[in-house]
Amino acid sequence: MWFTETAIPPIVICTLIAAILFIQWYQRRQSKYLVGTVITLIMLVVFYMLEISIVTPRERVEADLYGLANAFQNQDSEKTLNYISPRAKALQSLVLLALKTVTIDGELHLTDVQTELRADDSIAKTHFRANGTATFRGISGRSPTRWELTWQKTGGEWKVTEAQRLNPITGELLAPMSLR
Repeated sequence: MWFTETAIPPIVICTLIAAILFIQWYQRRQSKYLVGTVITLIMLVVFYMLEISIVTPRERVEADLYGLANAFQNQDSEKTLNYISPRAKALQSLVLLALKTVTIDGELHLTDVQTELRADDSIAKTHFRANGTATFRGISGRSPTRWELTWQKTGGEWKVTEAQRLNPITGELLAPMSLR
């Protein structure tokens, strides 16, 4: 398991150490400093490769969130429903209704993505804002929304079990298909 959520801190530390060792080599021309610089730069590359290869549960959930948003934007009902738990029948029906009545015009942007893991990393809550231009019930316009999704790990995959639409400003619970 990786000891940080991102590899940036160890990479920054390696960069600073490499810079200090290179300066020491430049001033003193002793090969031990140059060897230390090369070793530190190799460690930097190793940290970067480790970061690429290790996918944390939080990163997996966030990747699935972006996949869900992309599938919804492209109105791919099969792919969109693949992100929803088979046990969440009411949510599946709501998603199908939304796919039939909402059209995303242009690009859907997800911002303020925050993921919290619970129950030994088997349940995740993702809070985010989705912004874009949409057409709903004949009304077209820019529609900022705020959502909280509950994910559950089922058979090695993360599936949405609950979706709550929130007021973008106050955070109060809204009906999923309301015009607000």
